[in-house]
Amino acid sequence: MKKRKMAALFMAMCMAVTALSGCSGKSGTDSTTAAGSQTTQPGAGSQTQAEGEEPKGSNLEVQTGGTLTIAIPNYTPLLDPKDYTQAYEASVIAQVAEPLLTYNAEYTDLIPILAKDWSVSDDGLVYHFVLRDDVYFQKGKFQDGRKLVSDDVKFSLERIAAECSTDRICREFFDHVEVISDTEFDIHLKEACGPFLEQLADVGNVIIPKEEVEGWGEDFADHLIGSGPFILESMTLDESVVLKRNEDYWGEKANLNQVILRVVTDGNQAVNALITGEVQIAEYLQAEAIQKASDAGMLVQKPTTGTSFARFNMQTGPTADPRVREAIIKAVDIDAVIANVYQYGEAVRSYQPLTNLSWGYNESYNNLVPAYDPEGAKALLKEAGYENGMTLNIYIPNTSTRERIAQLIQYYLGEVGITLNIHSGAFAEILATVTEGYKNENINMYAFSWSGTLDPYSYLEKLFSRKTLSATSNAGGYDNEEVDRYLYDAFKETDKEKRIELYNKAMEIIMNDYTGIYIAYEARNWGVSPKVHNTVQRADGRILLCTPFNNVWIEQ
Repeated sequence: MKKRKMAALFMAMCMAVTALSGCSGKSGTDSTTAAGSQTTQPGAGSQTQAEGEEPKGSNLEVQTGGTLTIAIPNYTPLLDPKDYTQAYEASVIAQVAEPLLTYNAEYTDLIPILAKDWSVSDDGLVYHFVLRDDVYFQKGKFQDGRKLVSDDVKFSLERIAAECSTDRICREFFDHVEVISDTEFDIHLKEACGPFLEQLADVGNVIIPKEEVEGWGEDFADHLIGSGPFILESMTLDESVVLKRNEDYWGEKANLNQVILRVVTDGNQAVNALITGEVQIAEYLQAEAIQKASDAGMLVQKPTTGTSFARFNMQTGPTADPRVREAIIKAVDIDAVIANVYQYGEAVRSYQPLTNLSWGYNESYNNLVPAYDPEGAKALLKEAGYENGMTLNIYIPNTSTRERIAQLIQYYLGEVGITLNIHSGAFAEILATVTEGYKNENINMYAFSWSGTLDPYSYLEKLFSRKTLSATSNAGGYDNEEVDRYLYDAFKETDKEKRIELYNKAMEIIMNDYTGIYIAYEARNWGVSPKVHNTVQRADGRILLCTPFNNVWIEQ
């Protein structure tokens, strides 16, 4: 067995601290989460912590108690781990329930939470875990705060494998969980799987009690129970989610008594509330709200793992023709779009669908993107039979950033004879509309962003595999047998360098298929009151309030 002792790493990570994270609009963010909710260098006025610098508030005496109020642009209704789709939901679930593993503050290595230790068989088919023996569930209606044991792991992971609409556990390779004792179990795979451990850290794989899930049935999402540092106290539709400290938490108790996530759809209103002290954190700021937070000295801006894009329908309608797709890319001046839309240091150009923070990122593939060339675009359209123009439809969430991007694309396409109709709506509504949109010749383009982990799997597999044709991530219907073969081989490979080679082969084909306009790596932009201390900003954009490496507190 390949033994991976984690005690020393765990202690080191408990000492590590960085800063905080987020991104939004007037009606909410449009980030979806992979395996799990963006990227740039922090702009002027942003607060960042330099390597080796003492964490904010470290020279002050820690105060316990108080209420932290966080302004979020969207309500978070899907709190059942098997159903969540957005970053907001993931952040709430992560306070209430816990997975076996998580990422460290730097988002570079996995560290244990519920797991005490683990090892992997030489053939990569069996993962042996040892659980902590001091973890108890929060009290609920159907159990009275009993101990968390291996049977709960079996129930939770096998439930995700069977019922989750999104594959969060390498479902094709996952077989079953074998319970050895209350604190030991084996996870059996059908084949070796490169990203499996990383998948276990996904919020969808938190461990929950069977009694509560079965007792509440479809209402479990409103009564989420886990082992985390906070308890779900109440939810009010379109208004707020209230969490309270778990006094019986197995780990270090949360410093905060209560956390309120309040829905504030307008970013400027959120910053106003931040300045007046009505809220202490304003998440997912966009446009002028970023500058307003910066002017107040409260902006936190950090690169994260997402990329924004406008993807094409690859199977029906005019964009099924690769010449039309190439023409559209040539017609749009992406640098000008970025300069116009992202005026507050919150993005850099992306070129490709994979985050530039990934260990599989290859900058050379940026060169495969056609340069801005409107005359070349007209020539391609003429060759494709559209010399007299065409009409296309693009679907977007109604955030200020996505609306401005769509309007600029509309302008540039108009210059080459393409009329682009913009259809906007609430994020959930747009997701539902474009899912399997490749079957509808009137859904030609869609624009939002995608956030994954550092593993290329969470982008390339999700966005381009035929397995995801029924998911939002591959709404454009990309279907390439050769790419699928490379993705499958990379998925079952455990050697990182070999995986990189396979993903590079897949990426080259994907880039040459002109699958979309890849626009920007967008930073998370949060406003944070100077009264809030020990915050950590991680590349996945998650709210981190009480973890192995930080414990947020607020000056009373």
